[in-house]
Amino acid sequence: MRKLTEKQEIFLNVLFEEAKGDATKARKLAGYAETVSTSSVVNSLQDEISERTKKFISTTATKAAFSMKQIMDSPTDLG
Repeated sequence: MRKLTEKQEIFLNVLFEEAKGDATKARKLAGYAETVSTSSVVNSLQDEISERTKKFISTTATKAAFSMKQIMDSPTDLG
């Protein structure tokens, strides 16, 4: 795995936490200048984003599936 800058690490961390997948918000929270485009940050971290997305999906997929099933089984519980 390649060495990332501090801003790149922060971007990846907040992308999957505080920014909830919003790359523009993650770029701002990571401290990138307004002149740095979100697409340039995302493009430079494509492999890392892909890997972290796979991990995120694998750790949340089961819970999401159970939640969807519960909604389908009891749609009136939604209110």
